[in-house]
Amino acid sequence: MKTIIKIILLFSLLAPTNFANLILIVHKDFPINSISKNDLKRIYSNKMKIWSHGGSVVRVLLKRGRIHKKFCKLIKNSPSNLRRFWKKQIFTGRGLAPKSFISQKDIVEFVSSNRSAIAYVDSSTDIDSVKAIELK
Repeated sequence: MKTIIKIILLFSLLAPTNFANLILIVHKDFPINSISKNDLKRIYSNKMKIWSHGGSVVRVLLKRGRIHKKFCKLIKNSPSNLRRFWKKQIFTGRGLAPKSFISQKDIVEFVSSNRSAIAYVDSSTDIDSVKAIELK
């Protein structure tokens, strides 16, 4: 019985960090408050290169981790397929590599200084310097 209680306690302590939500972020002055899943997929598959309000799309990715895997699942891709896709885009001259970071803090800092960037972070990340947008 004590073992079961310890296991339940362990899972309850781990739950908040393991199941954090993914948040899409953009620059504070970004004129859009939401984006469709389809548009998000088009952005990260290099089919949407210009924002509807003007300006080139600047894609930002985490290099790896749980949130990156969650994002890839959201756009119906795998981390390895996404990496291969972008290597092919670069090699064939069809696109520039997305900006990629190891740290979510670095992503927030980059997005806060780039008006055309779109990225994703964990809901536990401090995003006061950027704007969260809704996924439709």
